[in-house]
Amino acid sequence: MSFPRIEEPADGVAAEIRHLIQERLDVGAGSVDDDLIASGALDSLTLVQLLVDLETHFDITIPLQDLEIDDVRSIAVMARLVARRKFAYRTTAQEVRQE
Repeated sequence: MSFPRIEEPADGVAAEIRHLIQERLDVGAGSVDDDLIASGALDSLTLVQLLVDLETHFDITIPLQDLEIDDVRSIAVMARLVARRKFAYRTTAQEVRQE
């Protein structure tokens, strides 16, 4: 007996990131786990543009001082980064409202 796969919250984010990469950067993306930097799909310029697009599209801030290259190697990792930043924003907003 097999059970249906339950979609993780990051799955929808990964699909949106894949779309951003394809549409905004005109870069093909294979698997969500493909290393986009090692493969040459993302270079330094497209990576900076992608970070700006992620911040704008998901209404988040990605502090460069906290960013590691491993945070942007694949779509799956970027989806987790976006999820963390969204959670950090919600937590901060809740703390401000409680004060």
